[in-house]
Amino acid sequence: MMSKKLISIVIPVYNEKLVIPELINQLTKFINKNKKYNFEIILVENGSSDNSFILLQEFAKKDSRIKILQLSKNFGCDGGIAAGMRFATGDACVIMMADLQEPINLINQFLKKWEEGYEIVYGVVKKRTGGLIRNFNSILFYKIINSFTNNMFPENASDFRLIDKKVYQTINNTSEQNKYLRGLIMWTGFKNIGIPFDRTKRFAGKSKADFKTALYVALNGIFSFSYLPLRFVSVLGIGITFISFLMIVFYLYLYFVHGREAPGAATMILLTLSLFGILFFILGIISEYLARIYDEVKNRPSFIVNKKINLS
Repeated sequence: MMSKKLISIVIPVYNEKLVIPELINQLTKFINKNKKYNFEIILVENGSSDNSFILLQEFAKKDSRIKILQLSKNFGCDGGIAAGMRFATGDACVIMMADLQEPINLINQFLKKWEEGYEIVYGVVKKRTGGLIRNFNSILFYKIINSFTNNMFPENASDFRLIDKKVYQTINNTSEQNKYLRGLIMWTGFKNIGIPFDRTKRFAGKSKADFKTALYVALNGIFSFSYLPLRFVSVLGIGITFISFLMIVFYLYLYFVHGREAPGAATMILLTLSLFGILFFILGIISEYLARIYDEVKNRPSFIVNKKINLS
């Protein structure tokens, strides 16, 4: 008799004490009901300031399938997921968030597509529950990042997904420091498909993805997977040089043909300020890439493990 395949479920947890009991309850019911596979649940406690870790320990004592990884501090959502994948042992890995906005039963459809041969199966959000501004920002993010990366990212794809073992092992073996996992997973090029779903309201607590966090994630995705900003700098430099040359020719024409001198100090000040503004904008773009090079040279770990429970 063939042994059952093992599915790892990786969930980053940050200040989710109000959600954890219901999250564990729903996950336990799901894996108990699904007799076709064995499951391990890897909950990555990502530097919470509440008693999330204490709650997680209590559940881990009752069920060895629940495995806890406590990080030394908050390493961001992607850092938490990366830590969970590093300790995953399943034939496939399901990544989901702790807020219960994603239907756990959708994992069954993920598994079905996986058995059909798809190595990446991701959820596509049909209906969002965020406010008007949050939803607009999400739509704008996908439009911008796809225009910068030649439509590399499926529109409205969520972090809720299943990836085959060879996919998450490929990610584990990359030495990149500023990992944008949603992009890295698609970058691997393995066979993928999306499954639409409606996102529900979070079970309890507040969303951790504020505007500042969302902006950082968006910029990280753009600068990690696109050289277009650097090419824009080159094109901008060529354009300014060309315009400057035309202006020189124009002023020489006015002086020698019509005897007129160049405009006064106000014009020169405005031109100087404009050029300095463009220059600092260019330096800002270059600095973003230099900062990433600096992070790669330092080669610091993407996460640091403090404690492990039910994990070897």
